[in-house]
Amino acid sequence: MKSNGDIVQFLKQKDYVMLNNALGSGSFGKTVLLKDAFIDEIFVAKKYEPNFEDNREAFYKNFLDEIKIMYKLNHRNVVRIFNYYAYEDIYTGYIIMEYIDGVDIGKYISDYDCFPEKATLDELFIQLIDGFQYIEKHGIIHRDIREGNILIDKSGVLKIIDFGIGKAFEKSVDNQDSLHSEINRANSDTLPQEYAEGIYTSKTDQFYLAEMFNRLMREAADVTEADFSYHTVISRMMQKDPSKRYNGFVQIKDAIGKYDFSVMSISDADKIIYQNFANSLYQALSEFTDEQKFNYDTSSFIAKIEKSLVDNSFEDIIQKNSDIIGSVVIGAYRYNNRFDIECKTVRIFIDWFKKCIPQSQQLILNNIIHKLSMIKVRIREDDVPF
Repeated sequence: MKSNGDIVQFLKQKDYVMLNNALGSGSFGKTVLLKDAFIDEIFVAKKYEPNFEDNREAFYKNFLDEIKIMYKLNHRNVVRIFNYYAYEDIYTGYIIMEYIDGVDIGKYISDYDCFPEKATLDELFIQLIDGFQYIEKHGIIHRDIREGNILIDKSGVLKIIDFGIGKAFEKSVDNQDSLHSEINRANSDTLPQEYAEGIYTSKTDQFYLAEMFNRLMREAADVTEADFSYHTVISRMMQKDPSKRYNGFVQIKDAIGKYDFSVMSISDADKIIYQNFANSLYQALSEFTDEQKFNYDTSSFIAKIEKSLVDNSFEDIIQKNSDIIGSVVIGAYRYNNRFDIECKTVRIFIDWFKKCIPQSQQLILNNIIHKLSMIKVRIREDDVPF
């Protein structure tokens, strides 16, 4: 019986069937497509076999680092590694990883209209940020951001692949190696300030990610500016000066959760959320019985809406329409309590409203007030002094 600390060896060999022996190749080796007949599953096998024989041993450590990096990761938008085989005596090895049936992001965006069930550009960008936030959280810099290393599968799920020259933050970055120009993409139209300094950090990942996404959108014939909502976010990520970029992918994710309608296009989904709420208010408000007076304070507006939702926590319909109308109208009015304002409509609206930057919140509230101001003031005869 084996004791704790003893080596456990599994000697049975696992056999794979070669499906495609030329799936791809690069500076560090080649990839092939294999099938595990026992479980009837397809995998990608990546072989470490660099073109530059003189540096084969030196960069073998990077290959082993990739194995260690990939085993740490388990995220929807990051390729999974399932097994590895290291032949350290001859500086060769293999990684068995997830097969992604799809196209790279360059092909996807350039042929944007060719994918009937396509993920939107906004959805792709959010998936990218989610994936890079995850690897940043694990102390990893990708350092090889290019179209071929970001794939989209047939269901629209984005996958970040190829961490062959990725490195952990705590390790020193050798800026003098022969990969310097390749890593920093010397042929790019736009280069970050740190390129000249021979530095590569997570903020450099941020720069090249934005540069790639922006370039692909610009070059795609079927993509218009209105197809993408986060131009201001991309612009900040692409600042040449790293101090002007976001501090990390967590901050970027927070930024894309905010709506800035001064620079973003108002989508059909945004309009539906707004109109469902604003039309409910308009139909519930019968008439003004005095001078029209409104609440222009967005903080007060939010507080009143949220209190009403708490008061109706177990209801499907707001029980007193005046609670919702009173979040906007502060003058005298009459309302129709036979018209139902759905709690769901109010909750969806206020969740959306709170994600907007202050300027957009004010714009939305002003639009609601403008809509309600179209309702006439009707003063009854018995309200006249004499």
